[in-house]
Amino acid sequence: MTSLFEDLRYGARMALKSPGLTFAAVLTLAIGIAANTTVFSWIDSILLRPLPGITNSAEVVAFESVRANGDAITTSYPDYRDYRDHLTLLDGLAGASPTPLSIGDADHSERVWGEFVTGNYFQVLGVKPLLGRVFSPNEYGDTQGGYPVAVISYGLWNRRFHRDPGVAGQRIRVNRQELTIVGVAPEHFIGTITGIGFEIWIPVMMASQLNAIPDWMVRDRQSRILLGVARMKKGVTIEQARAEVAALAHQIARIEPATNQGISATLLPLWQGHFGAQATMLGPLRVLMAVCAVVLLIVCANVANLLLARTMARQQEFAMRIALGAGRIRLARQLLTESLILAVFGGMAGVLLSQWMIHSLGYLVPRSELPMALDVRMNGDILAFSILLCVAACVLSGIAPALQSARADLNEVLKQGGRGGSSAAKPRRIRSTLVIAEVAMALVAIISAGLFARSFQIARQINPGFDTHNVIVSHLYLSAAGYSVPDRKLFCQRLRQRLESEPGIAAVTYADMIPLGFYPGPWEPLEVEGYVPGQSENMQIYRNVVAPGIFRRFRDSTSGRPRLHRAG
Repeated sequence: MTSLFEDLRYGARMALKSPGLTFAAVLTLAIGIAANTTVFSWIDSILLRPLPGITNSAEVVAFESVRANGDAITTSYPDYRDYRDHLTLLDGLAGASPTPLSIGDADHSERVWGEFVTGNYFQVLGVKPLLGRVFSPNEYGDTQGGYPVAVISYGLWNRRFHRDPGVAGQRIRVNRQELTIVGVAPEHFIGTITGIGFEIWIPVMMASQLNAIPDWMVRDRQSRILLGVARMKKGVTIEQARAEVAALAHQIARIEPATNQGISATLLPLWQGHFGAQATMLGPLRVLMAVCAVVLLIVCANVANLLLARTMARQQEFAMRIALGAGRIRLARQLLTESLILAVFGGMAGVLLSQWMIHSLGYLVPRSELPMALDVRMNGDILAFSILLCVAACVLSGIAPALQSARADLNEVLKQGGRGGSSAAKPRRIRSTLVIAEVAMALVAIISAGLFARSFQIARQINPGFDTHNVIVSHLYLSAAGYSVPDRKLFCQRLRQRLESEPGIAAVTYADMIPLGFYPGPWEPLEVEGYVPGQSENMQIYRNVVAPGIFRRFRDSTSGRPRLHRAG
């Protein structure tokens, strides 16, 4: 231990003796470590901890229905009920349907995003309430309109109820209907769609009473409104549970061929799910992590070159120490200690830099009307990863100088005075190799970045078939405000007339779903007169209800006709 302190003290003196080299090395290492720490923090938040606030997250998996062509889709309530009641290898299966809601009185209402969930939702996730309770077993049933209760988020409790400890039992108006607040979710729990923050959870059997969806949709197998999440029993592998799910899906398809022909189901780890931020960010995060690893190797090669140059200048010092009885391993340890000091300071600076960089994740996520909740924070795993990076940087940047000092030819160094001659040939070859490797890796990184930028540019230039310039979009959730279907139609018609009379607006149209938006619309059967589909052919399509004349207003982007404005 005493010799270690001596090495650290001597290494600190050497760092202060060469402030320029020390600053360059620490700054370079800080950039490389910060980049890797930042991307890992994103991976930790989106892929490794996709659902904060749940118990034993390793047991929780995503449940998805699968079309005949392999596309992942959501699940209908009748299908969910069959899976819930007949799967034996799962400890529970829950479903959720995201929806915008209006809370408060009509003149002081606030729009929030919530989830209509199955009664066992919190039980499957293992979420313990901060206040009050979650849904009780007698609220797990399938009676429509029978469970006028709600659980609110910590954020909504803090913002709207000012952390009232007696909030449980109070009434809240949702879509102009009164519900009883039974509990407050823990602070970090925000729902079951990664990256989206929800503020209220209501039993799905209340959806029709709140004018969110028609009552027939919870009875229709073609109305796939639920995102599934399941908890596996202890000792059960995901492959075993997946096989049972697929077998039951095949049985349901055989019993209900009109709605489930070609429909299967599967279980996936949460980070592989197709609904949420992980589905969008998995590919980019993999690319970013690979690029950052290359950047770290470039940084380490650069620092190793700097340290090797200083080692060559200290050859005579090392020779004298060997002559006085110092072991070669002792010299190598000293140089690794000096490298460790640089790596530690570089790591500290890198962690501080990453604290600022991690908040840039929002710039990588596509814009959405959903409330994004990508609150990435430093935790123990991220700090441990940063420490591992420091150790790796220490070894990668210090191993070449350490080996060079251990292999120094004492007689040759003393003869040449530590300069020139054959004693300098090997270090020069090592430095040349490091420079070549550094340039090669930098070239790979530059080419990869260029390809990435080019792909992004090409994606932005894709022609959607209509002119997107000078187009504005507005989302109106009329059902949340209590509008009936006839009232919604009348409202849209009057709004269209009012907007088209405003100066600067060329045209207005509306539809249930935005073209090329995140939501494709309801999934319904297609029948073609005189056509008989094949045995495995899926005749289900996504449909969109649109205003009359909408196609006249969507001009071809190459026609040169006037651009349109659109409100939906």
